[in-house]
Amino acid sequence: MERIEYLTTEECLQLLATASVGRIAVTRDALPVILPVNFAVDGTSLVIRTNDGAILKAARAGGAVVAFEVDSLDEEAMTGWSVLVTGTLREISAVSAVLRAEQLPLAPWAGGVRRHFVRITPGLMSGRRLLAEAAAS
Repeated sequence: MERIEYLTTEECLQLLATASVGRIAVTRDALPVILPVNFAVDGTSLVIRTNDGAILKAARAGGAVVAFEVDSLDEEAMTGWSVLVTGTLREISAVSAVLRAEQLPLAPWAGGVRRHFVRITPGLMSGRRLLAEAAAS
């Protein structure tokens, strides 16, 4: 029996809400770049606090399409889950939206000044869970 379980959008959002670090894929100088980031779920979208680098530049490009991935793995048990979000990235600039974003649990692990917020609005969301061998039988 197959050990992969495909997740619903609701299950994906629930799993995303349990994590605080993911990887975003953006385009920089026509090449893909994958960066680890802290994030928070805000309704059905994802919010990232960032600096003046590649992520903000992509967000300011006017709805750049990005990929975002989060996973949790137990290598010993060979179980885990993965959620992939493909969507548009935009800077959060309206004062009320910035104030809302500031209330999210977004303390950057890397430290430094991160004055900007960006939002990923999902277009596609998919997830998989790798079940324990006994659960798949």
